[in-house]
Amino acid sequence: MRLLFISNPNNIHTRRWVSWFARHGHEVCVIGDTRLVEPWPGVELFDLPARFDASALRWPAWALWTRQIVHRWRPDVLHAHRVSSAGWLAAASGFHPLVITPWGTDLYQHPQRSRLARWLAGFVLRRADLATADSQDLRRQAIHFGAAAERSHVVQWGVDTAVFRPGDSAEWRQRLALGAAPVILRPRAVHPIYNLDSIVAALPAVRASFPGAVLVLRDYNTDAATKAQLQSQIAALRLQDAVRWVGPLPRYEDSAGLYCLADVAVSVPTSDGTPVSVLEAMACGAPIVASDLPSLREWITPGDNGLLVLAGDAQALAQAIVELLADPLRRAAFSQRNLDLIRQRADHDVEMGKMEALYVGLAR
Repeated sequence: MRLLFISNPNNIHTRRWVSWFARHGHEVCVIGDTRLVEPWPGVELFDLPARFDASALRWPAWALWTRQIVHRWRPDVLHAHRVSSAGWLAAASGFHPLVITPWGTDLYQHPQRSRLARWLAGFVLRRADLATADSQDLRRQAIHFGAAAERSHVVQWGVDTAVFRPGDSAEWRQRLALGAAPVILRPRAVHPIYNLDSIVAALPAVRASFPGAVLVLRDYNTDAATKAQLQSQIAALRLQDAVRWVGPLPRYEDSAGLYCLADVAVSVPTSDGTPVSVLEAMACGAPIVASDLPSLREWITPGDNGLLVLAGDAQALAQAIVELLADPLRRAAFSQRNLDLIRQRADHDVEMGKMEALYVGLAR
């Protein structure tokens, strides 16, 4: 098939999705709605922002160019990743069959910003011949905004279980000078939605029970103001020696070692779909403390394979982390259940195979 995607070409999940179909013999092309940062060898790409990127004026130009590209490239299926931006361009192209995949914030938060944003979400989803989402909750949101229920499916981004699996963390422990310290890993980007301030606020209470505990923070896709506030908070709490920052990694696969390092992995955003980072941590055997959100309850049963807390509740978060650090047998039981769950429900190859079958059904 000829598959044309509209998405952020820098996002690793866009690249994983598109590259799977390229490896499996399909012709692929990407229209980028974000300026390309890192080269993407072997993929034909149209970089819209590189042509013109001037405030709201870009949208009419981008919509026109998208229509021209679609007309010239003649795909069997057009697939927009995200309802906002990519979805607007795809819907405005008038092309069918059209697939729309919301990512989370584009339905959980963007439509609440204005009547126009809400109308645009409906405009996009009502034109979709197929909608996919990574959780039942996000699928329900898509249907609420106009996607047809009978043409809406759950398809996971999935985890490469050959890469993300339990392994040795000695190299990372040495690199971060951790010794035998208990490690709390927070693997997601530095952005206000992820409530990093509550994680830092929880650390003194954790260290009261486990004085050597260290918080490892990823530092990528960083909002500068958020990081500056966090650094001030860390300094005010005198936690500089208890925090390690890990910046962008040379390869996506390198993050597997970090997950293996974690005694507890924490993800407590205000809203979320199914976070791939949480699934990857589960695949590497890390016990999870996460936000009590509908999408996370599809994966974590509190007390059975992880713990859930209210987003922003630093006290509850500290209690959950201490509870897990104090009980290695429980952590081991959670890890085994999560390994089984990932193999059953989140294998990348299996999920992309489901998507391939959906594309074939549309292209007939």
